[in-house]
Amino acid sequence: MDYPICAQSAFNYYRVPPQILMLYPPIPQPNSRFYHGNIAECECVIDLLGTPVHRLSPIDSSRAKTNLYVTHVCTQELPFGSIRETDHSFSVTSPALTLLTMAPSLSRTQLLMAMYELCGEFAVFRPSDRAERILQEAYRQGMIPLGAGWVRVKDTRGRKTSLWRRDPLVEKHELEQFAQNINGFDGAKKFRWALERMTGICASPFEVQASMLLGLGRRVGGEGLPIKNNHRLALTKLARNLYRYEHCYADIFIEGTEVHPAIDIECQGSSVHDSEAASISDSDRAAALESLGIQVLPLTYRQFVDEESYEAVRALLGKKLNRPLKAKTPAQKRAEQKLRAELFINWETLAQPIACSKTPR
Repeated sequence: MDYPICAQSAFNYYRVPPQILMLYPPIPQPNSRFYHGNIAECECVIDLLGTPVHRLSPIDSSRAKTNLYVTHVCTQELPFGSIRETDHSFSVTSPALTLLTMAPSLSRTQLLMAMYELCGEFAVFRPSDRAERILQEAYRQGMIPLGAGWVRVKDTRGRKTSLWRRDPLVEKHELEQFAQNINGFDGAKKFRWALERMTGICASPFEVQASMLLGLGRRVGGEGLPIKNNHRLALTKLARNLYRYEHCYADIFIEGTEVHPAIDIECQGSSVHDSEAASISDSDRAAALESLGIQVLPLTYRQFVDEESYEAVRALLGKKLNRPLKAKTPAQKRAEQKLRAELFINWETLAQPIACSKTPR
């Protein structure tokens, strides 16, 4: 491809598990007679990138959107390391620049959600029927070793989901360094807004949704609670005797004060904690943390997405914090409704033009 892919196309690229990406042929080269005429029929574009393809151009010669391309014009010098080469005959913007090029077309909430995913320990990608067939055939022929690549999460019935476990693609400190060099770029203000409100590493869409609903300020629909994600908790000898680990991590953590104990909010999605062994482990972990004086509060997706149940969650949190959470003003309640409408979507459609209702968990 003649220009680097960026924005939504690059975001789609970063969502593809490497064991699937490696099985797709490269995109035709620009000097190929099949290039522009057939690029929309290329398997890599159809199954992985989607159309129109978002690309970054240094010249303002093709700004208009077409059925095949959306061209993002950038005449400024890019921060070092902003463009990466791939094995598929195209280059791609770095995760940081991808988020920046997405910023103008997304709301602040949507940009923060995308930022949480790229910085998190998860990706959401549903393979096409063709991708599923290719992947299963590769496993059958031994082309991909078992355990290689990202780990696909199964639901409580053992069915494959669109949720994948992986290491973070970019860290917050890298985004902070990047943000120092984007003055004058379109979307820079929105990028910094999202970065300032990211509270840590999340392992699922549900953790992001719960974190944003609890952690964002009340003016934008949240509760304004001082939370941390993936907070490391060192275990004492007594706690280790109960849980047999040196440390563990809290999904959403609230530091203890003179008024209330520390609180560990565990996000119980339908894709995890689904076996008897996992339940026993969770119980051992809860007992270990209770021995440290940390209150463990397991909460489910339904309790957040259902508004009546969420009010009960607010009341329970108020009890744990030894102070009721303040009732919201009409303006704050409208902001919460707007926030909820953006949060509780089908996460597979995040950053795409059309969003559906409800999310995979």
